[in-house]
Amino acid sequence: MKYIASVVFFLLFAAISYSQIDSNLILGLSTKSNSAALYDLSDPTGVNMEVNLWGYVRYPGRYRIPVNTTFMDIISFAGGPTDESNLEEIRIIRNANDQTKKPSLIKLNYEDVLWEDNISGQPKLNPVLQPGDVIVIMKEKRYTFKEELSIYIPVLTSLISIATFIITLSNN
Repeated sequence: MKYIASVVFFLLFAAISYSQIDSNLILGLSTKSNSAALYDLSDPTGVNMEVNLWGYVRYPGRYRIPVNTTFMDIISFAGGPTDESNLEEIRIIRNANDQTKKPSLIKLNYEDVLWEDNISGQPKLNPVLQPGDVIVIMKEKRYTFKEELSIYIPVLTSLISIATFIITLSNN
């Protein structure tokens, strides 16, 4: 009887644990990094616009935001860049949805803000976004010491093997 009671208790505990509702999904924030999302941060009394934010930020997706929102505002709304973000070449594609105008490209560099010891003296562009802008933040691979070793060790061991083979052949 104790065996049956413990099995029933275990099954009930497992069912309760796996049936928990994710509060992020209720709020519209997906826990999956590859799912699409629409974030409505609009001003109910003002004029609003929609822009797209792609790439390596915490919450990429389509944003409904007030007019006069700047680049830094939308990055802040999106939870900031991830560790893999390439902040050296951020791209804003303007007029991407307007077929009557030629699309233009704005490049921004915020690399020193997060990854350098000193911020450069050059003024940072913080453009005001326009309706239909597409902001793209690419991925940058930052190698750790372990990853750098995994690149160099196979080359080094191959060179040592070749040298050993040549020395062995020359001794015979």
